[in-house]
Amino acid sequence: MVDIDDRTVFENNRIDFWVCDCITEPEYMYSVDGEYETTLIEFWKNYNRFPLKVIHNFVREMDDLDNDDKVYRYQIEEVHSIDELKHILDDVGWKLTLEDFIITNSSKEIRFKKIDRETLKGKIPAQCPLFELGPGDTLTEVIIHGHSFLVGTNDSNLSTKEQVKKIVLS
Repeated sequence: MVDIDDRTVFENNRIDFWVCDCITEPEYMYSVDGEYETTLIEFWKNYNRFPLKVIHNFVREMDDLDNDDKVYRYQIEEVHSIDELKHILDDVGWKLTLEDFIITNSSKEIRFKKIDRETLKGKIPAQCPLFELGPGDTLTEVIIHGHSFLVGTNDSNLSTKEQVKKIVLS
């Protein structure tokens, strides 16, 4: 089951990204609830706007989970196919429940601003990805332990939640 909400469901018609920001607010925003990992893959497979940039901060080694420099520093990987995206998601595995995971088809430079992030250890310095979405660009941010994601887009082909649902379910 896939459930899609647009801005009208939220207080003040707002949906906000949790761990990233956009220079200019996207024209259309949605919250998509679905199956862990599957709904996100289906969205990007059917949307088919490659290459994509995957921005994440997951670490591959268990020993690195205590290293704040590795845990809170973002990596940017470019993918050219749905298989490459699936490979990254398979690599993330259970870590998707703990880490930040953002995908965009924007060709514009990704910048980072410095922020203080609240953790169990207290506030620590961290990065916040800052995106500039051009016409037709889309961004997804994985939330709620990988079961949901936020969509921010300037693509008129995604101007209604019905259009987004059609892409997810194609």
